[in-house]
Amino acid sequence: MFRRWGFFVARHARVVLIASLALLLLGAPLIPTGLGKLQAEGWVDASAESSQVATTIAQDFGQPGSTFWIVFSSPTLRATDPAFQTAVQQALAPLRSRPEVTAITDYASTGSSRFISRDGRETYVVITTSTANHDVEKAIPTYESLVKSTALTRWFGGSAPANAAFARAVESDLRTQETLSLPITLVLLVIVFGSLVAAGLPLAVGILSIPAALGGIALMAHLTDTSIYVLNIATILGLAVSIDYSLFIVTRFREELHQRPVADAVAAAMATAGKAVFFSGMIVTVGLLGMVFFPMFALRSMGVGGAVVVGLAVFYAFTFLPALLAILGPRIDRLRVRNVAVESRGDGGIWSRLASGVMRYPVAVILPVLALLIALGLPFLNANFGTPGMDMLPRTDESRLAYDALVNDFADTPVAPITVLLQPRGGAMTDAANIAAMKATYDRIAALPGVQSIDSIYSLAPSGANATSQELSALLKSTNAADQKAARGYVAASAAQLTVIGKGTADSRQAKDLVNAIRALDTPGATLTVQVGGATAINLDMVSGIMSRIPYALGFVVVVTYVLLFLLLGSVFLPFKAIVVDALSITASFGALVWIFQDGHLQHLLGFQPTGYIVPMIPVMMFCMLFGLSMDYEVLMLTRMQEEYEKTGDNTHAVATGLERTGRVITSAALIMIVVFGTGILDKLLILESMGVGMAIAVFIDASIVRALLVPATMRLMGGVNWWAPAGLKRLYARLGLGEASEAAATPAREFEHVR
Repeated sequence: MFRRWGFFVARHARVVLIASLALLLLGAPLIPTGLGKLQAEGWVDASAESSQVATTIAQDFGQPGSTFWIVFSSPTLRATDPAFQTAVQQALAPLRSRPEVTAITDYASTGSSRFISRDGRETYVVITTSTANHDVEKAIPTYESLVKSTALTRWFGGSAPANAAFARAVESDLRTQETLSLPITLVLLVIVFGSLVAAGLPLAVGILSIPAALGGIALMAHLTDTSIYVLNIATILGLAVSIDYSLFIVTRFREELHQRPVADAVAAAMATAGKAVFFSGMIVTVGLLGMVFFPMFALRSMGVGGAVVVGLAVFYAFTFLPALLAILGPRIDRLRVRNVAVESRGDGGIWSRLASGVMRYPVAVILPVLALLIALGLPFLNANFGTPGMDMLPRTDESRLAYDALVNDFADTPVAPITVLLQPRGGAMTDAANIAAMKATYDRIAALPGVQSIDSIYSLAPSGANATSQELSALLKSTNAADQKAARGYVAASAAQLTVIGKGTADSRQAKDLVNAIRALDTPGATLTVQVGGATAINLDMVSGIMSRIPYALGFVVVVTYVLLFLLLGSVFLPFKAIVVDALSITASFGALVWIFQDGHLQHLLGFQPTGYIVPMIPVMMFCMLFGLSMDYEVLMLTRMQEEYEKTGDNTHAVATGLERTGRVITSAALIMIVVFGTGILDKLLILESMGVGMAIAVFIDASIVRALLVPATMRLMGGVNWWAPAGLKRLYARLGLGEASEAAATPAREFEHVR
């Protein structure tokens, strides 16, 4: 099948080349508008309790809009000075005339000391709008241009400014990665091939994948909610796999070209390396599709977007690339800058000697390697998961400065308040019995460890928390419209809400314990139901939602990958072995992720500030991407070993020769992928930097420790079992006609002689 496709492309090379390029034109018109629809949100589970609380509060209390804050500071004036407050009001004046701005809450309007920093030189102002958060993001630049002050420094903060900052940083990081990775990749390819023409082919396919990826992402954004992180993940992933796949095929083509005419060389390359690329692409796609099992649309869109991009990479590796190879033929070695030998066909190279040495003492190699990989993964047991927040932004970003000011400079700021929703199991919330139950719940929450204050209808009553039901009723029925509106912002006929300010940030253990304690107050048979929302609750629900879906995603990825590897290799043991060693290398990278980015080791070397937590989606994304990517080298190596085993029936010889003949290309491909992912060190966003570094570490472990030591040792230990399968499955494998690699590599096809 793959051999015949290679001959078909060789026969119709120019037509295939033009057709593959024409595909780019289909998605190009969608790019400008589609990329504008990408969203920085999408990390929450819409079905979780915290999401339902937000929805209910918006419906029952008329709060469909969003809020952000502005921090004002002065090195000379105190925030309570009339001159300071006058400057604040002058800066805010343009916002007061905007119809979507429904409230401006500050020191001047409340007189509350919570709006004054500890050193007395800063204040913050909360801006409430009637528009949704996504629309506020677009308006932030306008607001920033309106709020000006010559006397004070001002910083915009909150989710909308932060999301806008995330979007800017994603675009900036993408440009940086492409600018750095492409020239470094070209240098590596020139070193590998020694020819500018040969080196340019994988890079050309990689570059071609970028506009194709953007077109696919833009189409997704037009059809469904799509995360802005798809742009980085899919583009960098597409670049990496496109270059990898092209490198495999070009290397095999040059090797075959020394013995065969051009058409035969193209056909043999597609029947061997091309088959490995096809199955590798399918396995990477399966891994990425594992993300669709999770409830966050950011993860789902990254999974689908990544799968589309990998599919495009395989498409160009099967069309554009072999067509160019057929057209170039021996001219692929033009513009030679250094002499490079074609991949060794003998058994005496460095990789062969390494494999032979490892296979002499397989148990002595396996045990310490397994111990090392397990030890590298152990830090992951201490992972602390947190919601990606503003502390993921660069410290110099304006919204990060506003966040840091609120967290560090003010004694009591609702940066991440806990929202408690109380709903009656019977009657109206304003009934006397339910009001009494609300007071009892309020008192129980106030007595919990870590509670600093509670904003509620009691905050409006003259008697405070000791207000009677009659006082509350009077507030709700007040003839003063402003007082009644404020009271009904806390208590409606169907529900009541409390805003709990606790100690610690949203991802701290204190905040998580407090949320769990409040949720424990919801007991069956009680008068009121108690539900909890807010950033900390979202964090807990996110981790819970991810953990509950992991078995389904893991089962899907492992089972389908096993089937694909059997179809490729015709063995029942090798797929199992590949999955196990793949999991070990990924787990080791997870441990490195925690050790470096959560615990803060190497922070000075890599230039980041640790947050003390890991975003729970990062291990999920890394697993779904790395599970397939780590298989790239395994697939290429095992298919080459399979060729040798089918020729000789000697397992030890097949392992040593297969490792020798793929040694240089796998090392080169791994270096390129490490470069592409490793440029994440320069990312401004910590979430992207940590994932890039984690994936580079995983590729390094897989291409070095796993490939050079664990694979040959385990294959030597298992011997002929490596290639065994029940007779029925062997017949199925033969009937499918997928075991053509060794035959194609050995014998030219005479039916296509006229193509040569």
